[in-house]
Amino acid sequence: MITEQRGRARIVIAVLAVAGLPAAGLVYVRGVAEPPTAADPPLAYAVAPLPADLDSLTSLEDAARRFEECSDGCSGIVYFWSRRMPLSRAGIAEISEAARRLGMRLTLVGTEEMHAYADADPALGAGAIPIADAMLGAGALAHAPAVVVHDDGQVVGHAILGYKTAETYEEMIGRRVTGTTDSRRSHFLLTRSTTFASAPTSPAALATATFPAATFRVASEGGSLLVEYEAVGRPSDYFRWVPGRQALAYESRGRIYLLDLVDGRSRLASGYVDFVPTPDGRYFVTPSPNRGGLRFFEADEVFEAARANRPASAAPFFADPRMRDQYPSVGILEQDESRTVYRVLTSWFAGIVYRDYEIQVDPRTGVPRVRPIGEPVTPCRDMDLSTPIMSQDGLEFAARDEATGTTKIFRILGAGRCNEVLDLGIQTRKVAWHRTGRLLAFARPRLRRRDGGIDESTWGIFVFDRDRRRLTRLSDSEDAAPLAFPDFIGDDSVVFLVPGRSRREASVFRVVDGIR
Repeated sequence: MITEQRGRARIVIAVLAVAGLPAAGLVYVRGVAEPPTAADPPLAYAVAPLPADLDSLTSLEDAARRFEECSDGCSGIVYFWSRRMPLSRAGIAEISEAARRLGMRLTLVGTEEMHAYADADPALGAGAIPIADAMLGAGALAHAPAVVVHDDGQVVGHAILGYKTAETYEEMIGRRVTGTTDSRRSHFLLTRSTTFASAPTSPAALATATFPAATFRVASEGGSLLVEYEAVGRPSDYFRWVPGRQALAYESRGRIYLLDLVDGRSRLASGYVDFVPTPDGRYFVTPSPNRGGLRFFEADEVFEAARANRPASAAPFFADPRMRDQYPSVGILEQDESRTVYRVLTSWFAGIVYRDYEIQVDPRTGVPRVRPIGEPVTPCRDMDLSTPIMSQDGLEFAARDEATGTTKIFRILGAGRCNEVLDLGIQTRKVAWHRTGRLLAFARPRLRRRDGGIDESTWGIFVFDRDRRRLTRLSDSEDAAPLAFPDFIGDDSVVFLVPGRSRREASVFRVVDGIR
């Protein structure tokens, strides 16, 4: 064993050759970042003040009581959010404005409390709350934020996932309770005589209806623990592996970090909330603050600035004000020695939108030149889809269908058209695509069984094999983060976040192999 001290970073390497992430043996690498300095970039996001007279964390019991109070001709909204998901915190102002316009009662509940309820053992006296079970079935734990709409004391439809504008929330919630697409009329239609497009669903029926019989084979647990890397603070659950760089990009404490998978150190970097690498590891794309548009960074410059402890010196080389939404994912449509065509997909504010970009590098200066190809395109515009992630070839994406509450795979056909390729038949959180497009990795929201017990089949991180129609739960993943969004590392490994159980215990990124 080799122990090395580097400033404030202590690295313990039990087995060398970490850079290749060997398929056999146990390797543990832990490190921490250097403290922030005056040269640090600005915070990735600002914490906006809460609207006046709004309780930011209503208990689950009080939320259930409000359901009961709202059982006679009244509609309401429950907004589940997490302090560790920056955009879910920022969305409180938006959902508050939407609720005001709709004349509906708003309740804010912590995602962590709902997760604790789903995780509680009835044998230890943890009683069931029927409305909470209905909200779980609707998808309250599929993402943060998640919006659950209720009317006459019952849940209506599936949860609405993701950070959106007040106008978008208003329209989508209005459709839930009125059956009309005209949000301007919804305020006047929230009455006892309203005719629903789909009737409110009972808690027991909704909890089971969102999980139809799977069309795939459930395999035994797979994978084995390979590496753990210590993180700075408690990171946001969405992070990405940087191909060809042996690094993870993640957000924590309002800043972007690059975790070096060789020396175990996390270093500060430029970027905003979701700092997403391209599949070839050459660039990062990220939304801008205040909806300023999609920005592109050179990965070489970002990593060099981080290693030199000058993260703020890395600046974007291109910005597209036409792409103002959040949560980008990237695919490569074409690539040769002189040019690469990337497809970037974003979502939340205006539904799903993608745009293609040609990037050429000037052979004399080495400066990349970007040319947008065509206008932004909205695929599947006749569907309500959320949490979309694009495949690495840019031809498919996986998303939650709000009509069914299940994750589906769609193929992009062009001109705004798409074709449903596969319905997984289950709720999942955001998926990660394997390089080949054959495998998907994801976590499933936890549920309680109808008999009040714990549904252990929904615990952990899963890998779905499209060719074999096989779903495998990875070993050592039962303590993954409540809102886990895993990612692939190379061809044979998956990484996910395991949060510390206390403030003194560090959160770690855990790598599991054996997913061939």
